[in-house]
Amino acid sequence: MANLKCEFPEGCMLDLWAKVVKSKYIARQVKILDEIFSVPESQVGGRISCIDDIKVKICNKGEDFLCYNKVKIFVEYEVILFVIVNDAYQIVTVPATYEQEIELDEFDPPLTMEEFRNEIDQSEITIRNWNFDYRILGDSEDRHCPCHKHHDECGLPIVEGTCIGLKVFVDIIDKLGKMHDVIVYGELDPEVEY
Repeated sequence: MANLKCEFPEGCMLDLWAKVVKSKYIARQVKILDEIFSVPESQVGGRISCIDDIKVKICNKGEDFLCYNKVKIFVEYEVILFVIVNDAYQIVTVPATYEQEIELDEFDPPLTMEEFRNEIDQSEITIRNWNFDYRILGDSEDRHCPCHKHHDECGLPIVEGTCIGLKVFVDIIDKLGKMHDVIVYGELDPEVEY
């Protein structure tokens, strides 16, 4: 081993600025969308025969600290359906927003209002493990179709098209933390290549 480049601790102090996670909330497979909607023939050029794939685009996500006793999270996203109409691919975009209020005792470890006020200055939301439950429910104008009933109840005109039922499930992780100085003392080993 060759001589090290500095002596401990004077020459080898590394001052880091790091987020320290104090508490986190984890919810698995939360239903963030449960919707029945019509896709008009005029929008996609005919009736949808198949939903081939689904992708998600997160447009915005964030949180608000509410009166130091809960966290309100929100996720604005688009569900993008790749559908088949007359043997051709079309795209249907479904915009959606999910909001949830999380009480401090739902975090692990639970936080008091005092701890939340003094020890938390940041929150990081992770959305992952997207799962979908979807079905083509029939023609929107069919009297027995859920879309027809929905349009009747809301007083909306019946649209000629395809009725789709879509549910979206995700894992939600919210990490609460605070930025801290972390000082590390050590020596560099010149024989180690990084």
